[in-house]
Amino acid sequence: MSNVVFIPNVDRDERIGSAFNHMFSIIYQTEKIDNKTVVWDFSNAAFFHPFFLAPLILYKNRSQKNIVTINKSAYIDNYFRLIYFDDMLCFDELADLENSLSPYKGKSYIPFCRFDLCQSNIDGMQTIIQDIIEVQSNAGREIKTPLSYMLGELICNISQHSDGKYGYIFSQCLSHKEKCINICIADDGISVFGSYVKARRYLDIIDSNEMEALRLANEGYSTKDLPESENRGFGISTTKRMLVEGLKGDFFMLSGSAFHRHDVNGSDYVKLPDMMNWMGTIVLMRIPIDVPQNFNYMEYVIR
Repeated sequence: MSNVVFIPNVDRDERIGSAFNHMFSIIYQTEKIDNKTVVWDFSNAAFFHPFFLAPLILYKNRSQKNIVTINKSAYIDNYFRLIYFDDMLCFDELADLENSLSPYKGKSYIPFCRFDLCQSNIDGMQTIIQDIIEVQSNAGREIKTPLSYMLGELICNISQHSDGKYGYIFSQCLSHKEKCINICIADDGISVFGSYVKARRYLDIIDSNEMEALRLANEGYSTKDLPESENRGFGISTTKRMLVEGLKGDFFMLSGSAFHRHDVNGSDYVKLPDMMNWMGTIVLMRIPIDVPQNFNYMEYVIR
């Protein structure tokens, strides 16, 4: 069949964001098919890493194609139903979110959720999600404050700056072997570059370079038009430093036509090939459950 795309088995993400190499291939193959209906064949797939699965769900649900899935194993088919692969959990009211997600305190994951960036109680939503993740991971009190900060900053950031309609979140706790919390937070907005353009900030530095816009955002250059003393813009950059330098975790951000990765191996910014573009922004965080003994939260929030 000329309209079939075979989905590979992606069971690990050795350097955070590396699973996107498979994702970009799937997007390219899907988009180049002329037929409105595209078949995704899962006969080669047995397991998916959450950092591959999250963007796969996002792309499928936002694609203009009619994507049909076939040849899923019984395990994959059941797992897809559990995480709402085909129909995301959608929330407008905080009570709906709390009632629907409370049972997941006894699970190891939060299914793929979509929330309205204009109507949702963002602070209340963050509190509910954080509480569930803390229970799932059986995390000690040392991780609770940095987890709250990182979730709060990233969710607030997409709410204030993405200019999108929806935000998305998906998480999975791997408490045995990897001992980490994998979190995906995304939006369907105008991208980091678009946010700077809309605010008319740093245009002389950015020009038309989306990779440069990503670098500015991750170095603390805010789009807010405030006096310099108030315009700290440290949300993303502090989150990243706290995660990577303090907790020894991993951070990945993809927005528009560029991505940024920061982990123990270093930090890099990469421009995507011309035919590749991601709608909005997606952030991946691998957060260790065991906090290093010398970690001091205040070192990262007091500047």
